[in-house]
Amino acid sequence: MQYNFAIGFVTYNPTLEFLCRLELLNRMGCKAYLYDNSPECEETRQLVKTLEHTSYITAGKNLGLGVGLSTVCAQAYYDSFPTLLFFDQDTVFNEETINYIQEFIEENLSNIQDKYTAVVFGASSHTNQRNTNDAELKKFDFFNVTLAISSGSLFILKNLKKIGWHNETYFVDCVDYEICLKSIVNNFKIGKCLNAPGFDHSSEQPDKIYTILGTSISLRRYSFFRILDTTKSSTRLFFSSLKMRQFKFALSILRSYGIYSAAQILARIFSK
Repeated sequence: MQYNFAIGFVTYNPTLEFLCRLELLNRMGCKAYLYDNSPECEETRQLVKTLEHTSYITAGKNLGLGVGLSTVCAQAYYDSFPTLLFFDQDTVFNEETINYIQEFIEENLSNIQDKYTAVVFGASSHTNQRNTNDAELKKFDFFNVTLAISSGSLFILKNLKKIGWHNETYFVDCVDYEICLKSIVNNFKIGKCLNAPGFDHSSEQPDKIYTILGTSISLRRYSFFRILDTTKSSTRLFFSSLKMRQFKFALSILRSYGIYSAAQILARIFSK
C-alpha cells in the first residue's frame, strides 16, 4: 500500500516497544519524522540511522512538545505531505491502524481538507450525539469536538500552517488545546474518528486502576512540577480564550482543569 501521509513523533527516552513500532513503520514504507528531546539516548539515534524512511531531528536538548510538534509538522509540509499523523511515544498502534487511517484519508480528505485543522483517531465507541450530516463520515464514526489531544491526530498541514503551527511556548500541557482554540478563532473544526483498529492509548501509560464506589478509575500521580506546568498553561489558555471572546471554550478549559485537579487529589489519597 502507498501511504500519502507522514507520521510524526516527539520522543523523550522512548521504550523498546516504541522503537519496535518505528521499525514496523519503516517496513511498511511509511515516512516518519522523529523529533528527539533526549539525544543522549543512543539507542534511538542508532536505530534511526538504519531506517530508510525515518528522518531524525533534534536540538540537542529537551525543548518540549510545542517545539517538537511544530517542527515535525512544518518539515512534513515543506516535504509536500498534505497531512501528518502524530502519535505519542506510548500510544500503541499496528499495521491495521495505519491502513484504517489511510482508508479514511482516501475516502474523506476531499470533504474535510478545507474545513478541519485536525482529526483525532481513537479506539472506543462514543455514545454522545453525532454532529455531522455527512453519510460517508458517519461510516467512520466521525463527529466534531471542542477539545482534542495530540496523540492520534491527523493534522491537515495547509490549515495548520494558516493558524501558525503549534505554539512553541507551551512546553507540554495545553499545546494541543491551544491548537483547538486557534482553529475555532480561524473558523476551522476539530474532528474525532473512533473505532480505529489496533489503537491503544492506555496500556503503556503508567496509570493505576482504583475502584471508587464500585467504579474503576484510571489515575496517575504527577509530579509537582508537572502539576505546576498544567496549572500555568491552563490559566494562560483560559485568559487567551476570554481575550478572543471564546467563552464556551474558556468554560471547557475550566472543566478540563477541574477534572485534572480532582484526579490528582484522588491519586494522592488512594496512593496512600
